[in-house]
Amino acid sequence: KGIYEGSVDISMAGEWQVIAEVDNTTIKTVISIPFRKREEVSTESISLQPEKLQLLGVQVEEVKKRELRESFYTVGYVSYDLSRVYEITLRSDAWVIDTFGRFEGEKINKGTPLLRVLSPESEIARRELNLAKEMGREDLEKAVLERLSYLKAGEILYSPYEGVILEKRVYSGGFLRAGDVAYRIADTSRVWVIAEFPLEYAEQLKRGMSVVINPVGSTQSIRGRVDYIFPEMDKKAKTIKARISLQAKDLKIDQLVEVHFEKPVGEVLAVPESAVVDTGRRQVVFVEVERGLYEPRFVKLGKKLEGYYEVIEGLREGERVVVKSTFLLDSEAQLKGLYE
Repeated sequence: KGIYEGSVDISMAGEWQVIAEVDNTTIKTVISIPFRKREEVSTESISLQPEKLQLLGVQVEEVKKRELRESFYTVGYVSYDLSRVYEITLRSDAWVIDTFGRFEGEKINKGTPLLRVLSPESEIARRELNLAKEMGREDLEKAVLERLSYLKAGEILYSPYEGVILEKRVYSGGFLRAGDVAYRIADTSRVWVIAEFPLEYAEQLKRGMSVVINPVGSTQSIRGRVDYIFPEMDKKAKTIKARISLQAKDLKIDQLVEVHFEKPVGEVLAVPESAVVDTGRRQVVFVEVERGLYEPRFVKLGKKLEGYYEVIEGLREGERVVVKSTFLLDSEAQLKGLYE
């Protein structure tokens, strides 16, 4: 009952079997698509003989939707993780007897000796401890031990961290007052990569974005994510800074790096970059009508992403476009005046 209409894309001439499901009934039929005669070919197309096709190596690829990422890159540098910088201080005045040859820039382990000191207050507390023991006063002995623990009493002060000495402010024979900073030590198990990018990318940059870091002079690539975007702008350079926290991975402080930012665009209709011919005024691709027959098609393209152009207008999903030897077809099109 009634008439049912539908459409399908037929890739070539010949006989095709069509199967349709209508009201739980399967209908089968055969349709014949006639071969198009050469005299019926549009003058807007370019025809190539099979031997010429083989000689030139013309290749085509299907236009389809792809998951693409938008990317751009900028430069940056490696910095200490400033949340892992520690200061070594004393809780009582002390004379510095020895610094064990420690120096700024030295990489040290946890437990490395930093200072040998002589603290008058600690010495007095030790004598009070001996006196309390002689008197058998356990209450006084406990109180003195707690005081010594607070003062971190002991002749040698060891590093509680593994890292690099950023700053050394003491020397043998010197004197430290309680609270004075003797050393500043940076934990180097993690580092920051600080990337500076132009203002035009400000809207694209988001916290959590995936990035690929390539140290200058190295072939290694390190993946990371933006974990902080600094609120200040460099008004002279007109740049904004972003931070990526990483495990050290043999990165050197102040080492230059290239930072490639990646932003998922989603699924878009795309055509390979090699398929596009830019005439200067318009962009053209060559659509394969059938083997050996190619139609120049003006298209409107969007962003260039990962070797593909986003298709805005001019192509449909499933069409096949030339991706190799487009220069020859472009020359033929110009000779035939197809761009006018």
